[in-house]
Amino acid sequence: MQHRKDGNFVIVKLDEGEDIIKSLEKVLVEENIKNGFIVSGIGAGVELEIGYLRGKTYEREIFSPPMEITSFSGSITEGDPKMHIHINAAGPDHVTYGGHLFSGKAKPLMEILLFSSESIKMTRELKESSGMRELKFL
Repeated sequence: MQHRKDGNFVIVKLDEGEDIIKSLEKVLVEENIKNGFIVSGIGAGVELEIGYLRGKTYEREIFSPPMEITSFSGSITEGDPKMHIHINAAGPDHVTYGGHLFSGKAKPLMEILLFSSESIKMTRELKESSGMRELKFL
C-alpha cells in the first residue's frame, strides 16, 4: 500500500491481495484522519463481502471472482464504525452488485481518494427507531 497527502486529500493505492478495510484503517491512523469522506475508488477486487440492509440487519453475500469496482464511496467518523462504505462492482457479464462493503481484497489494485475534514466533526449514534448507528454531527 502507498498513500500521499495533498492538503485535505489523501490518495491511496492498494496492491494485489491487500485488505481494503484494514488498509484504509491504517491510512486513517497514519494520516490522523478522524472525520471525512471516501470520495471515490476505482480498480478491482475479490472476496468482496457486500451487504443489503433488510430492516435492521444486513443480508450478506461474498463475491469471490474478480470484479471491476464501478463505484466506491463513504464516510469517516469518530464513532463506531469508523467507516461506512458503499460499493458497486461488476462481473465479466457486466451485471453490477452493490451495497455496504464489509470486506474484500484488491485484485489487481485499487486507487482510492479520501477527503479529511478538519472543521466538520461527526460520530455515530445508535437510533432505536432504525436500529442503526446513524451519522451525528458534533
